Amino acid sequence: MLKGRFFAFRRSLILLVVSAIGVLPAFALEPAKYPEPPDTVAFKVEKNGESIPVTLRQLEKLGLYSVSTPSPFEKGQLKFQGVLFRDVLKLIGMDGEGSVVLRAQDDYVQTIPKEDWTEGPLLLATRQDGQLLTRRTQGPTRLIYPLDDHPAFDTPVHKPRWIWLIKTIAPAN
Repeated sequence: MLKGRFFAFRRSLILLVVSAIGVLPAFALEPAKYPEPPDTVAFKVEKNGESIPVTLRQLEKLGLYSVSTPSPFEKGQLKFQGVLFRDVLKLIGMDGEGSVVLRAQDDYVQTIPKEDWTEGPLLLATRQDGQLLTRRTQGPTRLIYPLDDHPAFDTPVHKPRWIWLIKTIAPAN
């Protein structure tokens, strides 16, 4: 009888741990709500020879989240608001790609592999401290890796993938 209770307890404990691990990434991101942004172009999607603008309004309708994280390039703990990168890729029809290429206004280019957006909640930030990002604040969008909650992203390989002033997103060929 005691043996049966022990195994039932152990099974319950294992299920609790497994379910907790499954939801841990959600704790890093908190839902956020702000007034609707203007219809400003955030970036363009380059796909099949076309260039399609995506606006801040379209992005923020996907649902905003907030994350606090250090940056590899700025001092202190920073608070960003934005949308899940995986949701953006779904919106623009690139969620099935193995990787995507982000190009900044200054032609800095980074290839973001699918593992990054499936292994952690990357954030395409549209705001910092609740204020819309502008060119002066490295916007209108920038890609954020939540380093505190996902220390596996705090590597020399991932740090250059923090890209801001995003001009285009395209599938990697």
